Amino acid sequence: PHPNLRPALHPRTLPPPPPPPFPSPSRRLSVPRRSPTPQNLTSPLLEMLSSITPALFCLLATTARGVNVDPDYHRDLPTEPHHSMNQPMDQSRVYWFWGGSAVVAKRSVRLTPATAERRGFLWNDYPLETANWEVEFDFKAHSKPHFGGDGFGFWILDSTNDPILKKEPDSLTGPLFGMKEDFQGVGLIFDTYDNDGDRKNPSIFTLENRDGKKFIGNHDNDYMNDMYKKTPESAKDPQFTCQLDYRNTKQPVRILVRFLHKIMHVYVDSGDDQGWRVCLAVEFEKDFFNHHIAFTAITGQVADVHEITSVSTRYLEESEKDFDDFLLQHAENNSKRSSWGQLLWIVCMLVGLGLNVLTGMEIYKYLDYSSSGINSTLIADNLKIFAWPHTILHFTMTGILLLLGAWFGFVLNLPIVAYKVWAIQKNKLLLDANSVGAEAKIHSSNILSYPNRMYVMMGFYAVSQIYILMRLSS
Repeated sequence: PHPNLRPALHPRTLPPPPPPPFPSPSRRLSVPRRSPTPQNLTSPLLEMLSSITPALFCLLATTARGVNVDPDYHRDLPTEPHHSMNQPMDQSRVYWFWGGSAVVAKRSVRLTPATAERRGFLWNDYPLETANWEVEFDFKAHSKPHFGGDGFGFWILDSTNDPILKKEPDSLTGPLFGMKEDFQGVGLIFDTYDNDGDRKNPSIFTLENRDGKKFIGNHDNDYMNDMYKKTPESAKDPQFTCQLDYRNTKQPVRILVRFLHKIMHVYVDSGDDQGWRVCLAVEFEKDFFNHHIAFTAITGQVADVHEITSVSTRYLEESEKDFDDFLLQHAENNSKRSSWGQLLWIVCMLVGLGLNVLTGMEIYKYLDYSSSGINSTLIADNLKIFAWPHTILHFTMTGILLLLGAWFGFVLNLPIVAYKVWAIQKNKLLLDANSVGAEAKIHSSNILSYPNRMYVMMGFYAVSQIYILMRLSS
């Protein structure tokens, strides 16, 4: 007999599932609480900005809570224990059956070792008792070589595939990513090895076989012609396959398979702090009520260790709203674009901070020299060292704002940029005695005297810095 074949041979004689645990609190989108801007600002313009800042943050928070772009958003439903498996795995195995090269340990179910020509499977004894459900599982695929294989699959199978009812306990295994070729159901395939050399692996896709006939696929082109490709008509950016580098990751890779209203949504989280990402969505003609969950894996001439570290299943209500994959994908694309954008905002903040400090030092030096009775020529000579660093920092900050598309900040600084360009062309960027002396307004052609000009610039820079901090915090 098979080493882990239990005396109970039919699912109806298995121990009844325990009552569901209390619902775990949902992990909803949260917006950090922000303290309002201090109100003791001297400039009326800054006081106005400080008064509208809390309102802007409230608007951002409301918008963040109202847009559902996270598959974790609604997850306040209880986990179904008879479809789940969590650490210690060897103690939660009562509702599961395994065979082939699969081994159940404390921290994982190892479907295959890093040994060539191995096949293993994990079968859930209890059928799904609802048409709408979601399964989240964590897995690791790893080995020392840079390339591995062959792959593994997550399956939703008809009860006729139950290995417990077969004479041979390993009857579920076969060459199709560890599954037999006459399976009856659907499989979410993780194809690791790149057979056709197009560098599109590892890849994720689905295979369907409803009638249970022998599935004949072409593995030489990585099943490109055999994939299930019917995407939802409502999808704005449909995709039936995706690529994911899930091998040799530091943390287990998370997969969320949500079957809702006959549409299978697949989301992936590779542990890179980017959260869930859209992988694929395909629509079926029928649901998978009374089907079983299963996992299989296979190794060929190249081999990976395939491990399942947790399985969590939830039943969904028919009234559950369809998730908008387009919103999540749009948020994902924005996140990719914002990775360098966030860095630019940080650089812009530091440049702006340096500009404000430098301008403050320049004003302080001028007031100090003027109160000491130093003549205008010496004051101008001592303040010349600030001219070019001041200009370079301001041009840099304005250029970054332009690259970021921050039009308010760019337009705010445009008059100062125009003035500095004019001053460079007229050789008036560096100060002279007529610009800083007591008779500056008489001898200088500038509309504003040097100190008044610096006060105006300091005000523009302070407003720009507040704007940059607001954009960075949002």
